[in-house]
This record gives sequence, C-alpha cells and structure tokens, in this order.
Amino acid sequence: HSYFFAFGKCVPIIRGAGVFQDAIDFCIEQLDKGSWVHVFPEGKVNMTKENMRLKWGVGRMIFDSLVTPIVIPIWHIGMDDVLPNDPPYYLRLFKKMTFNFGNPIDFSELVKTLRARNATDVEARKEITDVIQNELLKLKKETETLHS
Repeated sequence: HSYFFAFGKCVPIIRGAGVFQDAIDFCIEQLDKGSWVHVFPEGKVNMTKENMRLKWGVGRMIFDSLVTPIVIPIWHIGMDDVLPNDPPYYLRLFKKMTFNFGNPIDFSELVKTLRARNATDVEARKEITDVIQNELLKLKKETETLHS
C-alpha cells in the first residue's frame, strides 16, 4: 500500500504521536511553499465505514500555515473494493469507485477571526476541524447517492 499512497503525495502520520510530530510539520512546510497535501483526516483506515471524528492535525496544518490553504474536500466510495485492506494486496480492476469533490473551503476569514479573538491553538484546531468534518459528512451523503 505504501507505494500506492506515496504516488498520491501522502505523508505517513504516526498514530498517537499527536499534532506536533515531524510529519505534520512537513505538511505545514509543504503548504507554506504553495504545494498541495493530500490528507486522510480520520487518522486511520475506516474499516467500519462509520462516521469518525477527524484528527486535529488537519486543523493545525491550516491554522499554522503562513498562507491559509484552500481545502478541497473529497469523499470516495469503492476504494476498498479496488485495493482491499486484507491480503492478498493487489489491485482489483473494473470495480466501481465514486470520487466526489466538494466546493473549495477558504479558511482565511475563519483564521483571521480566530486570531482576532485570541483563540487558543486547541480552540482553533477544533473549530477548523469541525468545519471540515461537517463538509465531509454532507459530501458523504451526496457521494452515497451518486454511487448507488
């Protein structure tokens, strides 16, 4: 799986290491340079397909970037049919997948507001992450309809 995700510019995050780890710092550096970063904000593979609380590292990436990045929310269904998480690990071709791209989210105003009211880093990370969570849940419902 690692080669597959590396081609998508995914950075491996260490579970349980918190929001102040090298991988998140690296992502912020990439965003500061104007590069894009692809994030799976659930923090793990969602085998149960239940709604999961997003990790606050995504909020830190946005809040701590020198230039506030634009977020493009993406929801996909069917990836686990194409590249299952159980052995044998090989691509299954001709399976149905649906990728749905949401509207861009510009956090510039929210970040300004958070800074103006002297929100703590924890408050800022949570509020930003909540916005993404809500947008992803809307996108999930839309994608399920498209996929069926």
